[in-house]
Amino acid sequence: MEFYYAVYRHGHELMVAVCDEDTIDKSFSCNEKGIKLDVKKSFYGKNKGQKDEVLPHMNNATILNLVGKEIIEIALGEGLISKECILVIGNTLHAQRAKM
Repeated sequence: MEFYYAVYRHGHELMVAVCDEDTIDKSFSCNEKGIKLDVKKSFYGKNKGQKDEVLPHMNNATILNLVGKEIIEIALGEGLISKECILVIGNTLHAQRAKM
């Protein structure tokens, strides 16, 4: 599977946004939680790559923004996020993490 990803640097912070290829330019919502997630190419789609290209950026990130079942599974397996970080929104998963 390929992923869309973007790397944003602001001062000492490094935000990495990654989404599964099949989530780009789609919207997901959960009416019970009042959540809507738009996975815009303008935010996530700066680059495209495989796990081995995305993972080094994710490991260096101070802030992670992840969308999709595959990238969430990878982040869990690598210990980058915990299950408590994961939200189910429609038929996809979303997680955020910030290192303090």
